[in-house]
Amino acid sequence: MCYTEDMASIHVDEKTVQQLTALAASCGMTLEGYLRSIATQNQPNSRPLSAEEFDSEVDALSIDGPTLPANFSRADIYADHD
Repeated sequence: MCYTEDMASIHVDEKTVQQLTALAASCGMTLEGYLRSIATQNQPNSRPLSAEEFDSEVDALSIDGPTLPANFSRADIYADHD
């Protein structure tokens, strides 16, 4: 499949198009918008995140999971090593 917009073209197989379209839909975006958001992420000319923005990004990416026991130590990590 070929997608062309504003003089830019990419050629990808149909399976990749379907996967990208599904990812875009899961984010509530069109394929074009999804690809645009990927292309503009982490551009070298973008400004660094502030501490608050960084914390917000980390919070958005974090998940609730099991916590370690209060008495967990480094020795617990290497218990099966000499």
